[in-house]
Amino acid sequence: MRTGKTSIIILTLNQFHHTVLCLESIRKYTSEPYELIVVDNGSTDLTVLYLKQQPDVTLICNGHNKGFAAGCNQGLAIATGDNILFLNNDTVVTPNWLTHLLDALHASPDIGMTGPLTNYSSGHQIIPVAYKDLLDLNAFAHEHQIRNAGKMTEVRRLIGFCLLVKRAVLDEVGGFDERYDIGNFEDDDLCLRAAQAGYRLYIANACFIHHVGHVTMNDIQTDEQRNNVQYLMGINRQKAREKWGEDIFDLIYKEDAKLSCCVIAATAAALIRTLDSIKEIADEIIVVDKTGTCDEVASNYNARYISGHSGENKMMQWERAVEKAESPYVLLLDVGEYVSDRMRRKIRILKRSITGDTVGVKVLVEHADTEQNNSQVRFIQKSFPLRYLDNPTGYNENVLISDIEIVGESIIQEKDAIH
Repeated sequence: MRTGKTSIIILTLNQFHHTVLCLESIRKYTSEPYELIVVDNGSTDLTVLYLKQQPDVTLICNGHNKGFAAGCNQGLAIATGDNILFLNNDTVVTPNWLTHLLDALHASPDIGMTGPLTNYSSGHQIIPVAYKDLLDLNAFAHEHQIRNAGKMTEVRRLIGFCLLVKRAVLDEVGGFDERYDIGNFEDDDLCLRAAQAGYRLYIANACFIHHVGHVTMNDIQTDEQRNNVQYLMGINRQKAREKWGEDIFDLIYKEDAKLSCCVIAATAAALIRTLDSIKEIADEIIVVDKTGTCDEVASNYNARYISGHSGENKMMQWERAVEKAESPYVLLLDVGEYVSDRMRRKIRILKRSITGDTVGVKVLVEHADTEQNNSQVRFIQKSFPLRYLDNPTGYNENVLISDIEIVGESIIQEKDAIH
């Protein structure tokens, strides 16, 4: 659920004309609550004079170019919004742009960042356009948003020319890393940190904004090499490698471990709550139905369905589900068990970080009707013998202990209210 206003943070370094067009489009086409924060990095044209005359702009003036990351962090330090939008000054926004971005950002608690589609970008966000100049931009954007209404695309990387982030995410993972100096790779670095914290990144497909691209970089008056965008990218890619220990794109696009969630079901209502809690982390869902009443629910979630037997114990039910699992890792859930929003993020982190020598992971299993919490192995390699779930010390392989919790409905409600 959306809350509060959006702090729009814009950096300027000359390019007066682009800045005027950007601010005018924001004022004209933004219906959501927002504040404008502009950080000027040493403009020598009319930019600062113009900005000082704008009553709706909070202005920070730097005497020299502090770079993209440092400038954005200055804006972030004084921002008061619950949502933070980093926006280049060489952009022109279109009707409903921020509404689409916010709808995508708050579609799920574990979505941390969203971005638009555009005419100019690296990565996944560029699309072909039919308009020739800005006079035709809104007509194109209107048709685009009709075709893409409500659509979202999950990605590993969003570009910083227009990047909307929950303030709570930045409070957790930090702002832009200022080691990247003038610019390039600071947005990749932020995306990687958010992903490693278990947040998902999405393109809001209905949102389209116009982007000129590289106008500030191309105008930086330094020596010839530092004025070259490709040169800067090479330097900062090396900085990222030194920080992370390997190429940052290898880490960003590293494939997560595939996970099958094996669920024992008894009632349709309880199964719906369980499947809602895992559908975003499961690559495959397998439902073992003890009562024969849950086949329709399983079908609605595209889950594989196994008709179970009420007389079988949970180990026998799980064994039948694991036999059908196609993923190398399996998460086991008993009747009435759920995964909270916060724990879903932690499982996503586990999927990203787990290594092949880990055969099982202990989690804390809590239920409202039990006085004691049980530490059990519930995240396993498919080959893990289920007879060792309660006592993995008898299985001479690598079993990790985690702070992941699997809980019952009343416990989930209580914990989510706290967190």
